[in-house]
Amino acid sequence: MTDPDQQRRSTGGDAGFSGPADSSSYLKARTALTVYQAQERQLAIQKKKGVLVDRARAETLVFRLARQERDVWVTWPSRVAALMAAEVAAEVERRTAKPVTIEAAILQRALETHVRAQLDALADLRVSLG
Repeated sequence: MTDPDQQRRSTGGDAGFSGPADSSSYLKARTALTVYQAQERQLAIQKKKGVLVDRARAETLVFRLARQERDVWVTWPSRVAALMAAEVAAEVERRTAKPVTIEAAILQRALETHVRAQLDALADLRVSLG
């Protein structure tokens, strides 16, 4: 008895309604509004719980993380080239029993070339959040 359309029908007044088609569209509109309000409340709850995040903020964070990762990889060859050259030289000397010198600068350039090629390939990836 809380539905206004049913109250009008039970009292016999139509108050401008011409029949079942009008009450049907009213019920559909009311149902759509109720569903919308429920979805809106659910989104608000998810946002409060931290399940949902702001899209612009998420995109900014992803971009920042990707930039940091790229910067780490760009500087990696200069950090490890000398160590790798020493390790490879030691391994070759151990196997051949002959002294070997591997230039760290040459190894660094080779590593930089391959790291940059890999980063260029990764640059084609695009993040889609929606």
